[in-house]
Amino acid sequence: IWDPAQVVFDEVHFGKFASYYLRRQYYFDVHPPLAKMLIALGGWLIGYDGHFLFEKIGMEYVSNGVPYIMLRGWVALFGFALPPLAYMIMAESGYSVVASLLVALMVTFDNALVTQGRLILLDNIMIFFMLAAVYSYIKFFKLRYKAFGAQWWTWLLTTGAMLGCVVSCKLVGLFTISLIGIAVLYDLWRIIDIRRGTTMAQFVQHFMARAFALIAVPFALYLGFFYIHFAVLTKTGPGDAYHTSNFQMQLIDNPLTKNSFDVHYGDQITFRHRDTGVYLDSNTSRYPLHYDDKRVSSRGQQVTGSKKLTDNGFWMIKPVRDIPEFEDFLTRRVAGEEISKEEMSKWNVHLTDLVQLEHVVTGTNLRTHDVASPMTPTNMEFTTVALNDTAAYEDTVWRFLVDGASHSNSTNLKTSSSFFRLISNKHGVAMWTHKKKLPEWGNGHQEINGNKKPEDKSNMWTITQIKGRKATAADQEEMKKKITPMSFLSKYAELQGLMIKHNNALTSVHPFQSSPLSWPLLLRGISFWTNNKEHKQIYLLGNPTGWWLSDLALVAYVFLMVAIELLRRRNEQVVSSIVHRHMIRSTGFIALAWFVHYFPFFLMGRSLFLHHYLPASIFAYMMLGACFQVFFVSEYQRFTLRSWDGRARALIPSTVSAVVLGVLVVQQFVTFVFFSPLTYGTTGLTPDEVNARRWVRTYDLHFQK
Repeated sequence: IWDPAQVVFDEVHFGKFASYYLRRQYYFDVHPPLAKMLIALGGWLIGYDGHFLFEKIGMEYVSNGVPYIMLRGWVALFGFALPPLAYMIMAESGYSVVASLLVALMVTFDNALVTQGRLILLDNIMIFFMLAAVYSYIKFFKLRYKAFGAQWWTWLLTTGAMLGCVVSCKLVGLFTISLIGIAVLYDLWRIIDIRRGTTMAQFVQHFMARAFALIAVPFALYLGFFYIHFAVLTKTGPGDAYHTSNFQMQLIDNPLTKNSFDVHYGDQITFRHRDTGVYLDSNTSRYPLHYDDKRVSSRGQQVTGSKKLTDNGFWMIKPVRDIPEFEDFLTRRVAGEEISKEEMSKWNVHLTDLVQLEHVVTGTNLRTHDVASPMTPTNMEFTTVALNDTAAYEDTVWRFLVDGASHSNSTNLKTSSSFFRLISNKHGVAMWTHKKKLPEWGNGHQEINGNKKPEDKSNMWTITQIKGRKATAADQEEMKKKITPMSFLSKYAELQGLMIKHNNALTSVHPFQSSPLSWPLLLRGISFWTNNKEHKQIYLLGNPTGWWLSDLALVAYVFLMVAIELLRRRNEQVVSSIVHRHMIRSTGFIALAWFVHYFPFFLMGRSLFLHHYLPASIFAYMMLGACFQVFFVSEYQRFTLRSWDGRARALIPSTVSAVVLGVLVVQQFVTFVFFSPLTYGTTGLTPDEVNARRWVRTYDLHFQK
């Protein structure tokens, strides 16, 4: 775990999030908080203060004073527990010591699990709680004939607690909840059978106990971890901008609580796009007459989005009516005359107002009209026109649609704390921009245009400042008094919506993403880290022989069950009834666990990676152990749930099983060692050595030449 002493892969994210917890600065992530809080807890226990922000892969730990060995070691403890848990699940499910040991050793020498477990990453923490939940449920199920006893309640509640923890690490923990849910429905279906002598009152007791322990307890824990999350992250941080203004204003030192002013007519203001961070900008440059696709523009003055705020980013807000009093008011303001608060309040901009926006530098009004925009032909061009152009007047009238606000005559438009859509009163389009830059004639700026889908969330802007206005200490105290308190449940609901939205939006192409179909076959890995000078690399890859043998076990189980059932239809008993029942119940449960943790990824539209298969891969190893027992363990019934009588089990049931166990474990270990330079990144490889590890042509390893 001490090598490399540099930031590796997603340590960029999860190490950084741990630092934010220790700094108490708010951040946003698509995953629930538990695993990240546990990493932060490890840092807190060793006195780490979160000073390092893991900004990019390859940054040095030692020179930056980061206790990375302890942080990685803390995470490694969860990975260390995976083989024992896998062993106990198999043993409690009625498998022999030798089959259980086989599974534990296969998990121990899996390269992908070791790679994940030795770095500051989340997956092994989540898998720990997943296996703990499955183990707890099996222990609970075995006590079904001692219902409502102390042990029965202990294991039932432990199952619920572990389910709450696994889903609080990553939302894919819902797969584990689904697995246990299916098992519980099967159990309840058996209990309600009148032939078992169960009364309806007893069934209701069973149902309510499971509903409380396996639904209410996990949900309460999930809520509780978010409560701790909000209680710790009380200071403003990089995650503020994802949230509504009211959420942001709950955070200590948030800019919205320091610089939120009422906007008045005559103010020179700046507009900043929430998603891309550019400022609404204009200058004397014109749109080209002809675009590359031969379309013709208006040749109007360019209106663009600029990353840098200059004088070209200031716009004066004006009433749409010619009001003599306003001209007098504006003249006095420009002259520097002090104006009372009472008079200033008469010129507040209200959310119901229609306004014009004058570009201060060029003295022209912002306009949108029915001309296609440069890069988005379906949207409308933004430009400016002369102040006295009465023919274009209707194109220059705008209204504000503020996110989450009550639009009344008494509601004022504010800087910073108001996110809004700027809507053309005539055309109904919303001002919008995107990250793609304009051609050379656009000076590297972003396109601004009129989006014909005004309800889109990407149309959000905010007014960042008023020229010449800065908050005094008295202003800041007054702003704090006006903050509307936000309940925990309101914060929770807002964050959940953002998590789901941004998780579904992770669709951009990643160079190392892969399809779920390729995962069991181990057709591609993920590059985690490289050292170009010494030709070292860390490449996430499972143990190929172990994964492929597990695939064969999954296929063998399906064919074996089909063959057994067909023969039973012909009254041919190829296995005993005890073995048959165990293969359906215990082995079937393992097969279901693999399926539930694998198949849902086919339904997802987001970018996916090999590490998403790791939970399912452990159940695939269990299938290998189950098939080993079927084929190589004599006196199978001695090891089933039904026949276990407390006697010591034979460690090695037969010579054949011992030989097969030895062959499987040795090949797993040898393969693990062979691929270990990619797992640990401690040894530089020559091109020939790299290519020798390309067992599949699609392994896109570095330094092949």
